[in-house]
Amino acid sequence: MVIKIYFALVAALAAKATLPRYAAALLDGDPERAYDSVADVSDRGNRQLIEGDGDRLLAVSDALLLLDRDEEAEQEYRRAQKACRSADDRLRIMSCRNAGWQALKRARYFAAHSCFARMASDDGATLEQAIEASIGMGIVHHLMGQQRHAAEALEQAGQLAREADDPLWRDTVALLALDCAVRIEVCGSACLADHAFWQSGRESDAFITGAAAQRLSPEALHATRVPRPLIDNHLDYLRQLHAVSDGDAAASLRLAAIAADGAFWPGHSVPAEAKIAAVLAALGGGFGAMAERLLDTLTKREMEGVAPRWNLDLLYARAKVAQQRGQMQSALQLYASYSREALHCLRSEAVQAPVAGSRRSASAPTSSDDIAMRLPAKYRRAYRYIVEHIADHGLTTREVAAHIQVTERALQMMFKHSLGVSPGALIRQMRLEGIRDELRTDARGGVTVLDTARRWGVNSRSTLVKSYRKQFNESPSETLNG
Repeated sequence: MVIKIYFALVAALAAKATLPRYAAALLDGDPERAYDSVADVSDRGNRQLIEGDGDRLLAVSDALLLLDRDEEAEQEYRRAQKACRSADDRLRIMSCRNAGWQALKRARYFAAHSCFARMASDDGATLEQAIEASIGMGIVHHLMGQQRHAAEALEQAGQLAREADDPLWRDTVALLALDCAVRIEVCGSACLADHAFWQSGRESDAFITGAAAQRLSPEALHATRVPRPLIDNHLDYLRQLHAVSDGDAAASLRLAAIAADGAFWPGHSVPAEAKIAAVLAALGGGFGAMAERLLDTLTKREMEGVAPRWNLDLLYARAKVAQQRGQMQSALQLYASYSREALHCLRSEAVQAPVAGSRRSASAPTSSDDIAMRLPAKYRRAYRYIVEHIADHGLTTREVAAHIQVTERALQMMFKHSLGVSPGALIRQMRLEGIRDELRTDARGGVTVLDTARRWGVNSRSTLVKSYRKQFNESPSETLNG
């Protein structure tokens, strides 16, 4: 799946009202032009920033991420968050959103899901931000082979998109659902029966019902008749991908041309993921020579950059092509690597969190990974210290600041800029989460709610009930008796 397509779409839609030229460039599939339209804000010092520059810095960051200038993007994301002078809600959600897409690009699926889930369940999120969060969760679940969860996330996104003013939100969700369906059908074909990771996806009819081919007509996603090259080109690519896997020789010529045409993609270079998907479609459709030619166009740098941690489709495609060429020892080694990576992926990155939860004002952290990655390296030590000492009654922000040798004010400012919450608020949230976990398991039968709260440093019943209800939309006693 070409994640850049969906990131470009949500970035464009989020900026459409305030930065129309930028949004139009992204919808044309031209992040370089989009970057040029807002890049001037990067030359301003932090004290020179004016109202609205925070949005421009966020737009610059998104364009840089699309252009694979990841380090620059991370730096500009931090500047955008520092420039956010509005309510804590916006900063908190922006932090989750930025970290979620960066984690997804790095194939850190659990961290990405945790960010998007927190964003989706936040009462401060706008309708469009909730749609974006559900799209992000849908992508994560799909890439993890959890197709029923992916379908649920995209169903939620679709329901929300129907309430949005811009019909392109609905088209974006529909395109992603179609992309998932095509990917499952291509990788689930009889010729790819040993691609175990994706064959398992066919056990769920979440995307297969109403075969993908029936939704691939040229008019499939046209909620409006306005030309949208990014959407229309990707729809054409999916159409050819599906036809090739079904054995359509004419479509194979068209797909081969698309896989070599940089103008078809954001940034005007063919994403390696798109080439790999075309290789799998060719193998599934019986076009072995085409699969070999396409795989040979992948450079070593492209193969190493597909995902920083693994790419199951690439390993599988190389194994199949090696087998086709009679290189049996190489094929066995590659398939063994594929099997190990698939198992490692499932074990280390499995996402078990609910797809959709109740909206609340500030979700408690569910993953230390995603919280830590949103902080600069030095302040990650502070977060780890909080995690390790969260049950200590006397834990204070002053103690945490002293541990990493910064002032308390510096600690508070960095947490606010990076996470949208102060260290003290984070400690309170984590303690409430600990209390809730104990109440849910009720492992100490007969112990009162207040006894449990005291073990987590909360001594006031009224404070407990008020804070607990705000965070979880229920009272401690309702959790205990649920």
